[in-house]
Amino acid sequence: MRNIVLARTINRIYGERTMKKSRLLGAVCACFLLFGYQPAQAITLWDQQPDTNFTAIVDQVFPDEPTFSTYLVSDVVFASNVTIDSVTTYFSDSFGSWPANATAILNIFADDGALDTEDPTAGTSIAATFSVGADGLELMASGLGINLSAGTYWIGLTPVLDSATYGQEFHQAGTAVVGAQSQLRNPGGAFGNGSDWFDGFDFAGHNYDGAITIEGSVVPVPAAVWLFGSGLLGLIGIARKKAT
Repeated sequence: MRNIVLARTINRIYGERTMKKSRLLGAVCACFLLFGYQPAQAITLWDQQPDTNFTAIVDQVFPDEPTFSTYLVSDVVFASNVTIDSVTTYFSDSFGSWPANATAILNIFADDGALDTEDPTAGTSIAATFSVGADGLELMASGLGINLSAGTYWIGLTPVLDSATYGQEFHQAGTAVVGAQSQLRNPGGAFGNGSDWFDGFDFAGHNYDGAITIEGSVVPVPAAVWLFGSGLLGLIGIARKKAT
């Protein structure tokens, strides 16, 4: 009888310990499920809307006049790791006849100082669409899924359109200069500014920051969750020491 009672006591103690551990582990798992693995919500990561009161400048690849092809990039800051889903740049709608669909060149350079040898002609060629917005044409490339770490970048989306067929439109300025001015490069040098990068001021005659909107999501970094989870795991360790 004594052995039976002892066995029951051991089983009861073991069961209580196991239940406590299971509850703590369950709390950790629930914590991660609730906070660490929630689906990322689509948001506006960067937004510089156009202002038609400022001079718009060239930002177009001309396959029929390549020496005039010019690429524009704007500096963008991400405070957290992000996934970029779409990039939109803004253009005038007064001089050409641009189609609903076009190829565009997407350039993304890490901003570790002034642009130097970065080559915009080596950017990614992607499909893009034009739509008419409140202040002109909006060029959008969507479905990108580009992951970037927190930091500052130069980002540009430049349409590829023949001058003879579609004419020319101009990249509109943002409502204000945020950070550094936009940078441009005309590799063929036809505009007389050389073939290296230069400030938007050289074309616009005033400080110039191109209008651009970037949509996507912030990659969760659940530091607080990890700390909370670590605390729960620590409690498990304390409980185990006390039980022994």
